[in-house]
Amino acid sequence: MIRFANRLGGARLLIAACVVLLAAACDFHYRAAADPAADEVVVRTIPNAMSAYDHPARLSAQELASILQEVRVQFTSNWLQRLITGPLEAVPLFDEAALARVAPPLAEALGHAGAHDRIVFYVAQRRANDRRDVTSGTLFVKGRSLTIALANHQNRVDVVPGLMAYDRQAPEVAVAPQRFSLVFDRNEFVIEPEPEAIDKLLDAALPTLMVDYAQFLEYKSRAASR
Repeated sequence: MIRFANRLGGARLLIAACVVLLAAACDFHYRAAADPAADEVVVRTIPNAMSAYDHPARLSAQELASILQEVRVQFTSNWLQRLITGPLEAVPLFDEAALARVAPPLAEALGHAGAHDRIVFYVAQRRANDRRDVTSGTLFVKGRSLTIALANHQNRVDVVPGLMAYDRQAPEVAVAPQRFSLVFDRNEFVIEPEPEAIDKLLDAALPTLMVDYAQFLEYKSRAASR
């Protein structure tokens, strides 16, 4: 009886040791699965066989930056917030530092995209080791218009160990609900889109802005010459 008890105790110790080792191995993998948040800019093309864009489009990084710096994001507030703080002020799509980083690869992507490719962008700004704010969406050229569709604007993403974040892989998907619209500082260059036409050019319904970029750049050129 004593020998059986000793053997049983030894078996229990062996099982406990295996459980500890397995837990340690799983814990190591759990920790390694999450990369710390970092500043990042990702620009790539996505094929869309059902749509035709006017790509490649020849826009310099400076020209594209001059367009994007006029884009504002207008968040929608509820009635209580409007009562307490008043209407929310529209904020720039990109701050100066982010615009300087994203405009060159966007211009390059537009210059190399095919007729059935649209460009998606993903801009992450590190706020802490376990948090980043994400601005992401898509843009494309059709005729004289540059269309920008936004999925996220400074949307918070928490880095959770062991949980894969899809924000980088799916920049056209909102990581959390946001209510906003896109506006252009020079409203005379805004083109009112037809909902049916936009639906054909995008895979998902997103807040969208269409700008007559050709006329806007002509305006900027005349203003600079004066």
